[in-house]
Amino acid sequence: MARGNRDLFRVALVAGRVQHPAASSCLTVCCAMAVIALNWELGADLGHIGRLLPIARRLRDAGHRPVLIMRDITRAEVLLGTEGIEYLQAPVWMAPAKGLPAELNFTETLFRFGYLDPDGLLSMCQAWRALWALISPDLLVFDQAPTAMLAARGLDLPGVSVGQSFATPPQVAPLPPFRFWSPATGEMPRLLETEQRVTRNANAVLKRLNGPQIRQVSELFDVDRVFICTHRELDVYSDRSREQHVGPIGSLDIGVEPQWREGEGRKLFGYLKPASSAFVKMLEAMAASGVRCLVFAPGIPERLRRQFGNDDLRISTLPFRMRAVLQECSAVICHGGGMAATALSHGRPVLLLPTQMEQTMTSVRIEQLGAGVYLPMDGNPGKLRGLLGKVIKDEQLTQRAVDFAARVADVDQQGAIDAVTGACMDLLEARAS
Repeated sequence: MARGNRDLFRVALVAGRVQHPAASSCLTVCCAMAVIALNWELGADLGHIGRLLPIARRLRDAGHRPVLIMRDITRAEVLLGTEGIEYLQAPVWMAPAKGLPAELNFTETLFRFGYLDPDGLLSMCQAWRALWALISPDLLVFDQAPTAMLAARGLDLPGVSVGQSFATPPQVAPLPPFRFWSPATGEMPRLLETEQRVTRNANAVLKRLNGPQIRQVSELFDVDRVFICTHRELDVYSDRSREQHVGPIGSLDIGVEPQWREGEGRKLFGYLKPASSAFVKMLEAMAASGVRCLVFAPGIPERLRRQFGNDDLRISTLPFRMRAVLQECSAVICHGGGMAATALSHGRPVLLLPTQMEQTMTSVRIEQLGAGVYLPMDGNPGKLRGLLGKVIKDEQLTQRAVDFAARVADVDQQGAIDAVTGACMDLLEARAS
């Protein structure tokens, strides 16, 4: 895109006008460099960067300019600096939502990120548009970014969604309840009321932005292409239509080489967060298991590292190269999400310690498959030794994980990256023609 056109686009974005000044020639977007903004808004930890980095790398290698706009940039330089990929800080909703009951569905999750406050929500959307105006993107990629999607409505820009199933709900109204395993009676009036409230507040913002109105909350997530980065059997929702399940995408080759103690027998790998209420009890159970263990625990207090770390239980604050880990380990302990899906893809049973609803939903799915066990958020950590023993010794659990891996053997990460980046290229080409 010529510099003059990019300057016009900045003005158009801030003013809320919808016409993108891209030239009509394919040379403008496809044969020359296109700018692609990869937007991450909600969620935490390394999974989002791990998913977006391989996509950004492929787009860069195709001659384009990917720019990551990230909720958390604290580890961006470590992971992206050597790649030469640009990154910016995403707008983050800071005001705490007080006095809200536990969420019934993703619509109510949005209450905690500005959707009860139309003025604040408008500020967030304006901030997203101002960021895009700085780089003048030709394409938007969204990873768990509902407010960015709201801000993009009315802009003449193609969009691609990638991410876990939790934050990519199906096109139904109201959105499905979280607790699919124990549906409560009498929820529908509340679900309908919150559906109407979020729709009303979003439309108040869209009116100010000159964007098209939505009829229901699910339309926030309606972009040109939608990719669910897990396997269909692990999708926490049903009623899917046009979304494509491509399997997990992660940066499997970033990190230090795993080194367990030499010897015979099983090897365990754990990705554990010290903030988890089960963290210390899990380390105690691993230390007592007699199994060689390797743990990635970012931010672990040094006193706990000294207390539990030894030759049998090696604890690192640096991530490990997961491709090598999954080739060697017998089972994986984690909190859920993409790590759990990746472990099952490699035939490794899992012990899950969910700390929030998304991870709980994934944990229930995996337990229903018989390929893992989990400790509920309000569960008794004293049960961890028994659960760990099951994941180490239960051959049926291991076999079901192996069977799962066989069922998804034709779904590989390179194919997933090809699908996402291929869609990006197709949209850029269509835009330029």
